[in-house]
Parts: sequence; C-alpha cells; structure tokens
Amino acid sequence: MPGLKGGTSIELRLYQQETISAVRKRQAEGVTRQLVVLPTGTGKTVVFVSLAKQMNCRTLIVAHREELINQAADKCRMVWPGADVGVVMADRDEYDRQVVIASIQSASRPKRIERLQEQDFKLIVIDEAHHATATTYIDIIKGLGFMDNNPDKLLTGYTATARRGDKIGLRNVFQEIVFERSIAAMTKAGYLSDLRGIRVSTGLDLDHVATRHGDFIESQLSSVVNCVNRNEIIRDTWLEHAADRRTLAFTVDVQHALDVAATFQDAGIPAEAVYGDMPKQNRHDLLQAFHNGEVKVLTNCNLLVEGFDEPATDCLLMARPTKSTGLYIQMAGRGTRLYPGKQDCLVIDFTDSRHDVCMLGTLAGFDLRQGQSVREAIEEQEKRQNRSKELLRSMPVTAQSFDVLDKSLFRWIQAGTDWRLPLEPGCFAVLRHIENDSYRVGIIKDRQAFALSELNLPLGYALGVAEDYARKNTAAFARKDAAWREHPASPKQIDLLKKLGLYRGRTTKGQAADLLDKFFASKNNRVAL
Repeated sequence: MPGLKGGTSIELRLYQQETISAVRKRQAEGVTRQLVVLPTGTGKTVVFVSLAKQMNCRTLIVAHREELINQAADKCRMVWPGADVGVVMADRDEYDRQVVIASIQSASRPKRIERLQEQDFKLIVIDEAHHATATTYIDIIKGLGFMDNNPDKLLTGYTATARRGDKIGLRNVFQEIVFERSIAAMTKAGYLSDLRGIRVSTGLDLDHVATRHGDFIESQLSSVVNCVNRNEIIRDTWLEHAADRRTLAFTVDVQHALDVAATFQDAGIPAEAVYGDMPKQNRHDLLQAFHNGEVKVLTNCNLLVEGFDEPATDCLLMARPTKSTGLYIQMAGRGTRLYPGKQDCLVIDFTDSRHDVCMLGTLAGFDLRQGQSVREAIEEQEKRQNRSKELLRSMPVTAQSFDVLDKSLFRWIQAGTDWRLPLEPGCFAVLRHIENDSYRVGIIKDRQAFALSELNLPLGYALGVAEDYARKNTAAFARKDAAWREHPASPKQIDLLKKLGLYRGRTTKGQAADLLDKFFASKNNRVAL
C-alpha cells in the first residue's frame, strides 16, 4: 500500500493493510461509523495511526487510560514522524494540533468539547471502543458531529472484543464491523503467542452468586472465592505448572489481589499486588520490578486488563471467574504478545461449579483438552476436517450438526439455508438466511418469534448476536459440553425416537436431543421473523 511507510522503518503487516483498505472502502460506500476488531498484540495503534497518516487530516484519538494515551503518542511519532501531535489530558490542553490524543475524562468536559468543536476534525479514533456507549464518549461523538453520517467525517473504533458486559449494544454507536480477526486466526498465523490451557477445579459453589449486567456481582463473588483454601490451590497449582513463568493473576477485587499475593509470599515467592488507589510511583516501581523479573507473580483487579504491555508475560492465573467473554478476552490478551524465547503463554482457569463461566476454550472458539494449546487444537481440528471432507460431501442430508465457521461451543443445527440453536425445550435461536451472506437473527419460542437485531447481518456477526443471547440466558442447555448431555436419555426421548424410527440402542440425553433436533430441523417449518 503506497505511502504508508512514510520514511519510517514501520512496514504494515498484510492484515493491517487489509484493515485500512476495508475502512477506506466502506467509508467510500457511505459507512461513516466503523468498528475494527483485532486481538491484543496485533498492533491496533499502528493501524489507526497509519490510517490517520494516509488520510492526512485533523485527527482526534480518544482513550480512557494514561497508559493508552502515552502508547498512542509514542506510536504516532514513530509511524508518522512529521505529524504535529498534541495531548489533551489533565492540565495539558494541546487541542489545536494536527493529531490530538485525548483522555476521555478530560475531553468530555463541556468546555473542552467547545474548544475541540473549533478544530474541524475529520477523523475520530476510539481506542478500546467497547467503552464507546458510555455517556462521556457519546457527548464527544455527538458534540463534534460524528453521529450525523456526514460523508466528510469518519468515526472508527478499535477493540479486542465487540462484546459488552451490559446490554447496551455497540451498534448504538457503530454501524458495522468492517474488519475482524480472531485470536485463533492470529495465533495460527504466528502473529500472537500460542495459549496453552489448564483447568483446575476448586470445588466451590457459585450457584448462589447473583448476576448483574451479564457478570457476577463482585461483592458476592469475592465473599465466595476469596478464601484461604482456594487461594492456596491457586498458589500450589502455579508451583506445579508455572514456577518458572512470569505471571499475572486476575482477581475479583483489591482485597482478593492482596490476599492472593500474600498467599504466594507466605511460600517465599516474590509476589505483589497492584491496584488503582496505590501511589503512582509505587505502582510504577512494582511494574518495573515485574518487567525486570524481580517480581514473579503480579496480582491485580481490573487495573492491568487494558493498556498494560509486558510481552514477556507467559502465564495468566484466572483467579476471577467471569461470565463476560469480553472481560475474559481482555485478560487473556495480556499474554498473547510475542517475545524472544517465549514458547507459549500458560492460561490456568480455576473452575468452580458453574457451566457458564468463560475459559480458554470459550476464547479460542472450540473445546481444548487439558494442557492443549490453541495452535495444537487448530491443527488437530484441521486434520479431522480434512479427513471428513469427502464423507460430508457425499452425505445427502438436509439438516446436520455443524460448528458454524468452525468455532462454536454451541450445538448449531443446519436447516436448509437457516441455522438453529436449541436453547431450551420448545425454544431456539434462528439465523434466517436472507441472501448471499445476509441473515436475520431471532428467537422462536412456542412458534412465537422476536428479532434480536433489526439489521440483516453477515453470518459471523449474526452468530455472535445469537450466542451472546445464549450465554446470558441458556448457556447450560445450549453448549455442546453441558453436563446434562451425558445423562441417560429420558423415557420420553426414547419413546419418541422409537416412534420416528431413530432409536439405535443405548443413548444419552445429548445424543437423543441431537437426533430429535436434526429430525425436526429437517422439516424446516419456518416461522416469520
């Protein structure tokens, strides 16, 4: 792509060039509010600075943490050395520069918005764009005229996850995802460090921990998981599997971070906790000690989930159970950066008695065996698919179980050109094929339908909308690894299988459900969405 190097040593990778091409193409086609989804460690900052350089226009880059502000400023000077870069943050008010990098806390103040309105920005970049539905961001976006679909203005957001924990969708801000790559795809291509997973059962019961905005209520969760026995399990597991690895631990709250660090310290392991209220210099010193290898285990609650860049990190302790795929992706992203001598990053999930918590398999998009890495699972899956390709081509079926886009944890059923996901008896999600790669997404219950989106969506995005609904509402039933599937088939299931001529002897509930769902899906009785 001519003109992107600009006299610097930065040469864009192919997917980074493709990202910029996709953004410019969709802008030319009238899409002025765009979202880009790229995993942590793939150079999102380089992408959006290169886009600004190519457009050569007044640019506002908005981020929500000081670390992200500094990273963007450094990358801007590296990628676009001729640009006049200013910062709007705290007492710095350099709003009249060609490229302005602003903290959301400062830029969203009414007086700052008034000054920014005078600058005629043509491009706004939102870093960590999954925060963009917050009122502070909306005030800036609307205040500068970027919600008006003005063809001369472009709003672009960049994030590692297009999912939010609450139910406020990013589509309220962005019109569409114009470019997306998964962690699995980037790992396979060698752009990210491989992730290897271990699951450790702690035996704790989370069934009575309530949920708010799609995730556990932290105060209730902490009272259950922050206990001596579980913290010692975390430490002892680390000693067994990861004692030679530079390790980040993600905890429920600050007290949990302090207690986990103390548990490691009791065994003579150099461990520390960092948190937001810690004096800034103390936090800086501990992060430097972690970088130098003097601190082996660094615990935190939310502080290092975004904007923290330590490529040498090669172990993550998921001490905080979460239902939020977005949060899990952000945490796992701290270990995906490449580093000399780094073979992989070990992700240790501490699982409790809930089937709807996120684990490495959730992030990767398919089940992982104990100790298996994402890259190994991809290679194994490809071999299995290659062996079965000819067989699948020869099967004259109209409905079959299928891993949509080869990456679903849920048991999708193909029905003609549609897809169905059983959510509970008498209820299923449906991806209704409209044309080409365009689908409507909805829920059908007792032959009554309601849409999950007013838009026709590409298959991959439609799939994500439906699976987000499943995760929040019926994940324990809809997942392929749900515990109930291993139980013996019920007498009612067996009677129905016999009546339909599908019974083949001893059958589990899961096998029976799959046979029955495939049979009824093949009838393809459509309900209007």
